[in-house]
Amino acid sequence: MENQLQKLSLKERTKKSLIILVVAILCDVGLALVKLYVGLAANSLMIMLDAVNSFFDVLTAIATVVAFSLLFIKSDEKAPFGYGRSEYVAGFIVATVSVVLGGVFFMRSLNRLAMPEPLYFGTLYCTLIAIALAVKIGLAVMFALANKKYKSKALSALMLDSFLDIGITTASVISFAVSAYVEYAVDAIFGIVVSIIIVVYGVLMIVDNLKGVVLGDKCEKEKEAVRTVFSGLEGVKGVAKIMLHDYGFNVKIGTIEIVPESIDDIGDLLARCEETSAKLKSEEGISVQIVLKRKSDEETQEN
Repeated sequence: MENQLQKLSLKERTKKSLIILVVAILCDVGLALVKLYVGLAANSLMIMLDAVNSFFDVLTAIATVVAFSLLFIKSDEKAPFGYGRSEYVAGFIVATVSVVLGGVFFMRSLNRLAMPEPLYFGTLYCTLIAIALAVKIGLAVMFALANKKYKSKALSALMLDSFLDIGITTASVISFAVSAYVEYAVDAIFGIVVSIIIVVYGVLMIVDNLKGVVLGDKCEKEKEAVRTVFSGLEGVKGVAKIMLHDYGFNVKIGTIEIVPESIDDIGDLLARCEETSAKLKSEEGISVQIVLKRKSDEETQEN
């Protein structure tokens, strides 16, 4: 019950997440334009691919903004439990774009490896890309801190994507610098290696977010919180079973089976349980239906 994450309201969490996303979009637009200029001017495959990656980052961030905006829509007959799981869909989109982009990187790098082209090295170009790298590191740290606080699949996917981008941009700087002294298609080799890494991590993110879309969160922490609260109630002998379903941040719905100590004060026990349930819903976003069940100590099980 001391979990500070759960004490954040859905509205507050969504607003702060949207602010973070808007900052990321503005930064990514600037990074994409800078990288595109350098890539075209220097004829660097890695930097041009990095620029394309930044443009895709803008699109995925916009998709995430749309997903978070859906959280402001009140629940209705079509979505009685709200639109909280749209975050998982946004995370899936980010991961899918990463895989597609990695595949494009790979094919283009193979083409450049087969038909090498000259690069035009310049100190200004290296400086601009180095600055872009510093900005991307800042964005990755921002997403990491935000995800630690808000625990969002979408922000988690963007965080991982940002750390991948750092690797891409670092590889761009290194390959560009090495290309000034080596005539062979260094940027093509770097492009192949980086694209394989992007695809592998992208697939892992897709699997993780698909689990969120299809299965939802397992709600283990929430189950433990519910068990602790109800087990400590007067008149409760034990908790037989807890079932919770995940519908996004601060929306966990299910049932709890309570084993009463006796049947003499069932009315009072139900009143205490209902009061506790209402408190859980308002403070933790956990809505549970109370079910009383007669069991012996040996039959009471943990779930």
